[in-house]
Amino acid sequence: MIKLFFIFVQLTILVIIVSLIINYSFPVSVTFDEIILSTSTSFLIFSIILIIFIIILIQRVGFFFKYRVFTFRLNRQKNNYEKGYQAFAQGIIALANKDYKKAIQENKRVTYYIKDKSLNLLLKSETLKIEKKFDELESVYEEMIKNENTKILGLKGLMKQNLYAQDYHHAFIYGEKLFNLNHQIDKIYDTLVKIVSKTNNWHKLIQINEKAFKFKLIDKEIYSVNKSIALYEISIIKKHSALKDSIDLMEQALKLRQYFPPYVCYYIDLLIENNNFSKAKKYLYKSWSHLPHPDYRSIIKLLSKKIKVSYFQLADYITSNTKSLSQSKILMAESLIDKQNWIEAKNQLISLLEHKPSKEVCLLMSIIESGESNDPQRINAWVTRSNFGELNNIWICRISNISQEKWSSVSKSGHFNSLIWKKPASLTELSSSDIESNIIKYIDN
Repeated sequence: MIKLFFIFVQLTILVIIVSLIINYSFPVSVTFDEIILSTSTSFLIFSIILIIFIIILIQRVGFFFKYRVFTFRLNRQKNNYEKGYQAFAQGIIALANKDYKKAIQENKRVTYYIKDKSLNLLLKSETLKIEKKFDELESVYEEMIKNENTKILGLKGLMKQNLYAQDYHHAFIYGEKLFNLNHQIDKIYDTLVKIVSKTNNWHKLIQINEKAFKFKLIDKEIYSVNKSIALYEISIIKKHSALKDSIDLMEQALKLRQYFPPYVCYYIDLLIENNNFSKAKKYLYKSWSHLPHPDYRSIIKLLSKKIKVSYFQLADYITSNTKSLSQSKILMAESLIDKQNWIEAKNQLISLLEHKPSKEVCLLMSIIESGESNDPQRINAWVTRSNFGELNNIWICRISNISQEKWSSVSKSGHFNSLIWKKPASLTELSSSDIESNIIKYIDN
């Protein structure tokens, strides 16, 4: 009812306006070069209204056909997308079912129906992986990094391609770009660390380590250990060209990983080379007091020669606060053997013979017997007993279980920071060189 009322009001107003235009019409003349055109205001007004109506009509007709064309294109595009997505799904299923022929066919359908290259590149890359067409695959990855939707996948693919080809330089370039784009990608930090260990680009390890800690990808312990390894490796590089810089770097590394035996040994070696014997002696004392370690024995012996005191005197000073510890007793016994004081050397080891003695202690006893009595039967008895003694701790890769005599940031098997100090479960975990070192180093003495 209200709608009809408004229509009636509008018609009434329209009639009134038309009546006013007709009733109040007056003649109008227009002159063009002696030509006089005469008309009325009402005619002019109705002519203008008619023109406006025709324009609106033409616009409406134009909009109608334009809308029809747009709708047709939209529906066609929608149908193409549906067919393209269906082809993509079928292609993925074909890949999962190892039906590579169908996967290739579906990839062509995706290319035909979908103009957006994202899905096409994705399916194509997976197909080429299966076909092992690595040259073509690399080209696809290059295209993917130009597309914002597939850039990360392209970089990841190129990094893996170069890792597979053992081109660690380019693998790191793509990996670093990937890390900067999205540091949350699974295991990207670990992958970059492994690549760095292959390229020895330790400065890059420090940079990546800083970013990873800032983004909270790693905890304080991993940050400290990995940074200390980078500083240690840079120190080794600088040793011959800038000894003082090398020492400074090792001091920084030891602040991050205090009293770590391989660092301590190398640091003491640097101090000895720099003729800083007093500092070396004090730091050795602190390190042994904190954690006695058999790797220190050779460096203690070297320092004793440099400062011109006996091995026994320096060992006695180093162990002054740790006499009761087994490693201190072994060090003292070894220094007394060097002094050929067989009785005192044996006294140092007596407490370690009460229970099942270790392999190392048995071999030391065989040397003492050799010097004290030179009785082949007693010597052989201790050597035989050593075969049943507990094996010495050694550096063993936690990933490959391959052992090595000295620690390194990258194990013999190529794994970064994988070496742990532990007893081998059996002789099978010892390499032939390690087995020999456990025996020969005592026989040579």
